[in-house]
Amino acid sequence: MIKCIVCDLDGTLIKYDDTMEKRTEQLLKKCIAQGIEFIIATGRDINMVIDFLNQYQLDCDLILNNGTQYCNKELTMNDIYPMSYDAFSKISTILSSYGYLLAIHTNQGKYSFVDADAFWDYHYKLLLASKDYKGFLPEKTFTTRSGYLRDFHYAKDAQEMIEKGIKVLKIDARHLDAYSIQGVKQQLNIDGLDISSSFEDNIEITSSITNKGKLLEKVIKEKGYAYDEVAVFGDGQNDVPMLQLFPYSFAPKNASQSAKDAARYVLSTTNEEGAVFAGLEQLYKAGILKI
Repeated sequence: MIKCIVCDLDGTLIKYDDTMEKRTEQLLKKCIAQGIEFIIATGRDINMVIDFLNQYQLDCDLILNNGTQYCNKELTMNDIYPMSYDAFSKISTILSSYGYLLAIHTNQGKYSFVDADAFWDYHYKLLLASKDYKGFLPEKTFTTRSGYLRDFHYAKDAQEMIEKGIKVLKIDARHLDAYSIQGVKQQLNIDGLDISSSFEDNIEITSSITNKGKLLEKVIKEKGYAYDEVAVFGDGQNDVPMLQLFPYSFAPKNASQSAKDAARYVLSTTNEEGAVFAGLEQLYKAGILKI
């Protein structure tokens, strides 16, 4: 019987405007009310999640930054798994030389090597160029200056951050020329780092010590859940490690091929159509989810 539901956010639980499909919201809240635990596992940092949690009044544990950070629902626990300073210095030098915009997620907020105005301007151009939005930007944390620049800091270079003792949890590197990503990825084979993506136009770099799957496995063992008591939903390359681990893992119709290959079940609905609802309904009809 399912005792825990774990969901990625972008492309899985939420729609392009950061809202949940109505049936999904209702069923998920019904599950939570029945005592089934809900955990978010996302590539986002806490500042990109907090508005969503408040909007839907969700009180849950968080796996953040592709599995390099874990916060309990009381936010009294904050386990982090940063990359080494040597790896950070090498990778940031390579990406900067190719003109990538670096959003550096840390234990002290979001950093970049350009100031706030330049950071936002480049990010805004990326948003307008994204096929996900098609020139129309919904009002949400990721698309508003005040939301995206929340807890933003400028650093001259990696060395400045290292000297300040800032712990780097994830680098989100984005470029207006999406085709250039494939070429540069071949140069990023640096010991101690994992390379993945959530979208076509980005590269996500984290410590290879952990990922969504490794951290989720640690969390569910500490909570005492068996693998077949956990339902997992994800759509991206960064979700593959957790989709592979659990017998009840689901990828929506819009998922990447790597996520579909890793998941036990591929749904016929997209995130926009309520894929998580469809997966939970499937478990309910099979008698595995009691609500």
